[in-house]
Amino acid sequence: MNHKWIYWLCQCIGWFGMVAIETINYTFFITGKFNLSLLQTFVTYAIAGMLCTHLYRYLLQQSDFFLKKVVRIWLIAFISTIIIATIISIVSFLPAIARNATLFFKNVTFIDIAGTIINWMRYVGVWIIIYFMYKILEQKNTILQEKLIIENLAKTTELELLKNQLNPHFLFNALNSIKALVIINPEKSRDAIVKLSELLRFTLQYGKELLIPLYDEMKEVKKYLELEQMRFGKRLQIEFKIDESTISQTIPPAIILSLAENAIKHGVAKQMGESCIRIQSCINGDEVQICVENTGSYAPEDTKGIGLKHITRRLDEVYHHKAVFTITQQSTFVQSCIKTPLSWQ
Repeated sequence: MNHKWIYWLCQCIGWFGMVAIETINYTFFITGKFNLSLLQTFVTYAIAGMLCTHLYRYLLQQSDFFLKKVVRIWLIAFISTIIIATIISIVSFLPAIARNATLFFKNVTFIDIAGTIINWMRYVGVWIIIYFMYKILEQKNTILQEKLIIENLAKTTELELLKNQLNPHFLFNALNSIKALVIINPEKSRDAIVKLSELLRFTLQYGKELLIPLYDEMKEVKKYLELEQMRFGKRLQIEFKIDESTISQTIPPAIILSLAENAIKHGVAKQMGESCIRIQSCINGDEVQICVENTGSYAPEDTKGIGLKHITRRLDEVYHHKAVFTITQQSTFVQSCIKTPLSWQ
């Protein structure tokens, strides 16, 4: 059933419910007997009330009335109740005026007219309260839905922007590595260029996915670290300890790659002697824990780079603030750790 049919059904139930109430009231408590002409009169009043309120609803729909302040809405509602009740009262007086206007104005006092208006205000007031409450709630729900749509669109747009910004960030770091490698070892630079092309293909494609398996991510991380190992030679030692139970778990693409980049930039590149990068994963309770460790000392200013800021924001966007990203000093290693919900959907 559509809204139009529901509206007319409520109109009929409300106004003819008034007919039933008034008829019962007069039949059992005022006159003590059923009066057909009185019933017909009440039906006429109900039709008049239905027409007046429908016209009022039509006028409201032609304006942005329900976008106004709540106090103003209810003030106008009260005034409208008086006006509509007055109109219906005038309609109810018309038959008596038509029969004998002189007699009507002689016998009907101001108190009678005011009493009739107040009587009708009961029914009109109920109609307006119900209708206004419905429209206000409907308007509030519409605004809430629009707000949610805008927020979701903003989050999606922001996430895509973060992904797009990460590509040039990665490319800049990788090209710096190859530039150094070309000078140190031209033969190995060719292999490095192949690995770089594969990594670039990955970074261009991952923007299409919100989450990818950890297995796919680690393949690209290994390529990147192999490229860096060509650059640093024996100075860089790499260790992997990936729990088999975690490889099917999903994570935002290129997020471990960003941690590996950060470990190279702020750890290995600043060490004069041998350095080590460890990457390990495990399942701890209802969380997947992935850590990247590098030889060095933790400096809070190192966390201000674009890559790490993007990691935090991407985790918040994807996991709705249910993931945790920390950087701590563990003995001679700096540990960057991500904890995400297990089997996140």
